[in-house]
Amino acid sequence: MTQPQVTTNVSRTLWMCAMWTCLWGVHAQVEFRAVGGQGEEFGEVVVPHGSGAFLLGSTQLPNTQDVRGYVVHYDQNLDVDWTALTPGDVMFEMAMDGWSDEPGVVDVLTWRLTTADGYHAAIHSFDSTGVWRGITVPPLTQGFRPTCSVEWLGERWVVGAIGNRPTAISLNTGELKHWGGENGVNDEIRDAMVVNNLLVSVGSRTEAGQTRTAIWGMYPLGQMAFEFHQPDTVPQTWSQAEALALGLNGNVRVLQSYERNLPSGGGALLHSLISLNALTGNLNGFLYGPTAGERPGRDLAFTEGGWLKLSQTDVVTALDQSMLLTHYTPGGGYVGQGAWGTLFEDDPSRLTVDSLGQIWVAGSTRGALNDTWNACLLRIDSLGPLDNWSLETPGFGVYNDLLFTTLDVDQVPESSEAWRLFPSLLGPRTERIRIDGPAAAQGRDITWTLLDGRGREVAKGQGLDVQVGRWAPGRHVLVVHDGRRARALDLVVAGRQP
Repeated sequence: MTQPQVTTNVSRTLWMCAMWTCLWGVHAQVEFRAVGGQGEEFGEVVVPHGSGAFLLGSTQLPNTQDVRGYVVHYDQNLDVDWTALTPGDVMFEMAMDGWSDEPGVVDVLTWRLTTADGYHAAIHSFDSTGVWRGITVPPLTQGFRPTCSVEWLGERWVVGAIGNRPTAISLNTGELKHWGGENGVNDEIRDAMVVNNLLVSVGSRTEAGQTRTAIWGMYPLGQMAFEFHQPDTVPQTWSQAEALALGLNGNVRVLQSYERNLPSGGGALLHSLISLNALTGNLNGFLYGPTAGERPGRDLAFTEGGWLKLSQTDVVTALDQSMLLTHYTPGGGYVGQGAWGTLFEDDPSRLTVDSLGQIWVAGSTRGALNDTWNACLLRIDSLGPLDNWSLETPGFGVYNDLLFTTLDVDQVPESSEAWRLFPSLLGPRTERIRIDGPAAAQGRDITWTLLDGRGREVAKGQGLDVQVGRWAPGRHVLVVHDGRRARALDLVVAGRQP
């Protein structure tokens, strides 16, 4: 059994800026926490419960390049109780989603690579005291890339893709349902939910080198209710759906990120909302956001107070890349928005709204502990009204996790330090990447998989030369496998290929 590691609280004062706009003047309490150690930690989702919250993410372990699932438990005061890694003899494992079907217990959906089973899905279970309660490996998931889970037809399903086909797998029976993935196309899933027994999933379709937003609706017996590819007509060079949420009367909104060329030259990474009536299968319209900058969408939620949209933004120059929350009425009217960030770089991932109306944002922040990425969460006690607390300092805490100083990680004969990417920073005109490994590995069969910042597959191939594609700007991980071991190598895309 893996024992949780207790962390120590390191009090640090960082200069931070925050800017919120709103219609009212009631003060919302805001708390921020960062946690990590000597490696690189990335937060994926927060799962609140009655006496605290679980922050789920992944960590690239120091000195090894190994990637493992990372679980942090906070008490009601947002003090860290314990942290743990997902256990097991794995070469690679990333947390993708989490949920709680039992009070005080979290199930962590991971994507993992083992020698025996290759890439597949797994579910780890932890309770709020830090006890690891075991692991479940769903049947028939070899080669499956999980994205999220849903409750459908009275049971829990995991949604993702096998090969080029979107797939849903029942955790109870092992039943598989496939859709999309016709010849010559590659379909990927980013999010899914159930609306009136319809499984509605969103993501992208790549065909003839072009990636566009895709939306699918499927009946319980597997027939398609509706299907949309590139639903809007705004000129785009790339797009993909990031998330969806259900509002009133079957109205679903889909958050998409897209890239377009600007009339003045250059490009912009933007986002917009697509309105869909899942009961009729009709598109109702589009709500466009920013018109310039690097502002991709991240997540979407519907609450009693209306819609809440999460994105990354460069709109506040002093904050570099920061987290942006935008509030709309239930009917879609704009209410207000606020950007939060440190003076370094902050990248949000997922939104959670708990039963008390508190808003939780999971993400990653760079610079809280040295110059590395650390998992983080932002908690706001209510959606609104939000006060204008520009330049105020919210509750702030940084935890230096001693777990990473006590790990006994098995070392391989050849050091991971010997593996490099040339270059590891890609500009708009970079065409190729060279994977450089130790001499002993040169004769082995090398395969690689490119993951984006949320652990989703972007591309894959074989050999030591990687052809650069039209990849979204931001941090990525190139997982290199030589037939014996997988290594995760950092890669940053600074600009998309023209």
